[in-house]
Amino acid sequence: MIDSIALIVILSFLIPVATVKLFKGIIPSVAFEILTGFVIGKSGLNVVDIDSQILSFLSLFGLAFLMFLGGLESDIDIKKHISKDFLRSPLFIAVLIFVLTLILSWGFSYMLVKLFNCSKSVFYLTLIFSTTSVAIVFPTLKSREDLKLVYKQTLLYSAFIADFLTLISITIFSMYKEKNKVTSEILLIFLIFGIAIVINRFIKKIPSQSKIVEALQMLRHKSHIQIGIRGSFAILLLFMFLAEKLGIEVILGSFIAGLIISNVDIKESRLLRMKLDAIGYGFFIPIFFIYQGATSSIPMNFSSLEFLALTVLGGILIKVIASFPLGLRFSLKDTLAGGILLSGRLSLIIAAGIIGLKLGIVDEDINSAIIVLAATTCILTPVLFNMIKQPKKQKNLL
Repeated sequence: MIDSIALIVILSFLIPVATVKLFKGIIPSVAFEILTGFVIGKSGLNVVDIDSQILSFLSLFGLAFLMFLGGLESDIDIKKHISKDFLRSPLFIAVLIFVLTLILSWGFSYMLVKLFNCSKSVFYLTLIFSTTSVAIVFPTLKSREDLKLVYKQTLLYSAFIADFLTLISITIFSMYKEKNKVTSEILLIFLIFGIAIVINRFIKKIPSQSKIVEALQMLRHKSHIQIGIRGSFAILLLFMFLAEKLGIEVILGSFIAGLIISNVDIKESRLLRMKLDAIGYGFFIPIFFIYQGATSSIPMNFSSLEFLALTVLGGILIKVIASFPLGLRFSLKDTLAGGILLSGRLSLIIAAGIIGLKLGIVDEDINSAIIVLAATTCILTPVLFNMIKQPKKQKNLL
């Protein structure tokens, strides 16, 4: 048990070092974490104890923390970026992209089910292929100061809307499958959002001169206490607890906790986010990705490999084609690059596959294909985006 955890933690240290050395950091290390999991897991050397309860818990918490950071990165001010011409506004284009993604995903999912009988629900497969990843889109755009704000904002809206709406839909669907009710599930989701709004407003309305704020200010200067980290973990675990007790998927509770922290206006919030990133990406999240690779199996027969290739290719093409509405405002090059970037999937699609497998909706082959799709798009989409939209050289002002 400890040897498996030690092996994964050591690999989580070596993988990004090797990635930077060999690929100059162009390819995200998370893709190689998943692939390494395939190598050391049941598809390869089988040297990891995938039945370890401690390892399983660390992986689950890694997923929850990843969704928490996804909510933390989804700090979007909609009112600020809606233009007077609504039909060309970032919000409208993003919604249109999502609607087209749903339509194309349904057609592709229907074809997969008919050809391979890989799922008991075309609708659930549609939700899986409709996901994208703020965790890929946000860092890629953040590193590009040469891109226009409206272009970056449109792509970020598209990623956020896809992640948020598919997350809600997956949660409702899984609750319906487990309890055979819809109305109560929707009410429970409204309840947890209501709790989040109340907590968020309570935090924001605390007077700046109150004794609570003064006490927190004093504690903030004591680095050994790390009050901001403790508060963030308290909110994260509170909403994980509420989600579990209400029968809602834990990933939704984690995402909502991240949204709350993203809207808290406190000093040194940038430093707090950096610390949370360090905790997540430094320990819990690599364990999740390596463990998911280790517990998945790569099908080796011809028909399964054909299915795997079709799933990966279709998953990418769906987003590229659905991103054509970007052409309402941007050039063909911008449209193609944006579609490729939005085809990147990461945490949510893997979480959706895990939930589908748990509910018996998808089989092992489609779950493995989903993980390979995530690993492939992690590698390809940021690289292809930067190749199509090559960074402009900064002018020397001297």
